[in-house]
Amino acid sequence: MSAGRRADIVAGTVGDDVRTVHRLRVLDEHARRAVCGAGEPGGVTDVWLRAVNCPACLAAAGKEA
Repeated sequence: MSAGRRADIVAGTVGDDVRTVHRLRVLDEHARRAVCGAGEPGGVTDVWLRAVNCPACLAAAGKEA
């Protein structure tokens, strides 16, 4: 990712909770982090082709430029 470019965002789950779908910021080809801060840094995330349903991630989406 180049400087000044908005981070890539994907939908996915964090850890063992497969019901809550978060907005995951792609940090590099192996690391993703939930926008709301859920999970541990470097923790397990899985990308899903599902709609985001995490209230905190959805609220954060409205605050991003």
